[in-house]
Amino acid sequence: MPIPTPLPSFLPPPVRCESLAALAARFGGTIEARAPARTVTYALPPHASAEIRAFWAPETRVDFAEAITARLPGGRVFGAGAVLAPDGTSLARDVSMDFGKPADAHWLLTYPKIRPPEPLPGSTAVIASALASGYAHWLLDELPRLLSLAPDAAKTLIAHTAAPYARAALALHGWVGATRQPGRTTHVQCEQLLVPSLSGTVVQPSPRALELITTFASPLHQNTSSFGERLYVSRSRAQRRRVTNEAELCAALERQRFTPVHLEDLTWAEQINAFRHAKIIVAPHGAGLANLAFCAPGTRVVELFHRAYVHGCFWRLAALRGLDYQPIVPPGREPLGQSPAANRLDLEAGPEAGLDGPHFKFEI
Repeated sequence: MPIPTPLPSFLPPPVRCESLAALAARFGGTIEARAPARTVTYALPPHASAEIRAFWAPETRVDFAEAITARLPGGRVFGAGAVLAPDGTSLARDVSMDFGKPADAHWLLTYPKIRPPEPLPGSTAVIASALASGYAHWLLDELPRLLSLAPDAAKTLIAHTAAPYARAALALHGWVGATRQPGRTTHVQCEQLLVPSLSGTVVQPSPRALELITTFASPLHQNTSSFGERLYVSRSRAQRRRVTNEAELCAALERQRFTPVHLEDLTWAEQINAFRHAKIIVAPHGAGLANLAFCAPGTRVVELFHRAYVHGCFWRLAALRGLDYQPIVPPGREPLGQSPAANRLDLEAGPEAGLDGPHFKFEI
């Protein structure tokens, strides 16, 4: 008779959420303060329609928590950067992203298949953040955490390192330890876990974190860009938020000397310099607009939206950089929305996007 294969053993999920600082204090860790808490009030974009200004009005104030780095003996890391107590019963919610959930909720609290952790000896730093396998979340959520660490801060770094831009940043930073790519259900327990706090809200770094990003990238600056001063950022190869009439849009923009670019074809340095030297940028809402971090103050930016998903993260980024920003939504009777379920919808660009219309003139 064959021997039955044993069923996998699973641990119970965490039962509560608490702050990283509380977790460190409760389990004999330490806290290093890096920057004080700060509140930022963003001016609504003057070129936005009254409809968009009213929709974004509740989002003008953002409270950034104190920036800290915690050392947590025996701390655990699950998946893409969720930080757990050494005994697995608590989740450090302020460094464990779960978009759209309140502070006392997280998908891991009800996850029934947490395997026992793999032990990691020595010191480990975790900067991995949810969705940071994508460019915008990597640049604005994960990279500032790397920049808060010394190149020799730990023996191992848990971070998203598969993309060429992430490897370029690690080389520029000078990280000397090993790196470990997070897995969807990877569970490790670290002898000493070093955890920098998040730089701000989702894809919205604090002013201090944005300054760190731009200063860090300055060695990659070049005197010119081969893409010209007028850019159209295409999402035709993306899986979502594509422009359904992009051929028509590109034809109109090319008549006005715009260069279409596919950012996935560019090196990180080429992306930085394309945005740094641009004077006008037109793009559908998407990760490539995280590169607004590198634009010169006064750069004109037109962001195209579907009515069902009008997210203000790049408006606030543009405001921090002093950019001349205009959001565009097509006319319609349905109210503006921001449901995560709608962020996959493609959109259509019409005359209101400024092709030949009165709302925005593509003039330098």
